Amino acid sequence: MRVRAVVPQKWLLRAKGRLGSVLPEEARAALSLALLKSVCGVLRATAGVEDVVVMTPDPAVRDHAAACGIRGIFDPRPGLNDALAGAFRVLSITGGGLLVVAGDLPLLQPADVAALLDCGEARTLVLAPSRDVAGTNALLLPPGVVVRPAFGLGSRRGHQTLARRLGLRVVEVHRPGLAFDLDTPADLAALRGWRAAAQP
Repeated sequence: MRVRAVVPQKWLLRAKGRLGSVLPEEARAALSLALLKSVCGVLRATAGVEDVVVMTPDPAVRDHAAACGIRGIFDPRPGLNDALAGAFRVLSITGGGLLVVAGDLPLLQPADVAALLDCGEARTLVLAPSRDVAGTNALLLPPGVVVRPAFGLGSRRGHQTLARRLGLRVVEVHRPGLAFDLDTPADLAALRGWRAAAQP
């Protein structure tokens, strides 16, 4: 399935607040931008992803995306789900599926995104749960389906409910690269440990 991918990114001043006990504000902003660049690079390297856009209210993030050759779109709404619904209406005009991927997945690889796309079919909603299996780190909507998503607390169940209401089949993709999102000091420590272990 060919798709257009959206990567949401909040204001840098509010990014990664749960890391405040271990990283100062500037370091959290830099980490957020590095993660965003990595995720967008993976999406651009995946066959079937025809376009990648960063949705953000932050001009600094849009400037950073543009410097990396990635289009930024303005997020004018206070809620993520309302903002995504608006973006979906615009991006769906050209056809294809719509893919939302969290911008804080440090282990994401093209094979992870390809696994999502391989499951994409008509009348099928594909989601990748977070490690705690309560959240959603990626969501693939089939062509012609434009909805208000259910990101937030308990979003996995929310998206399952949404799919049932729309008469869509649900397929879940469980892969470490999709499940591991970097939010807490424990996540950061785990990532540093894995990277240290991977060094020759």
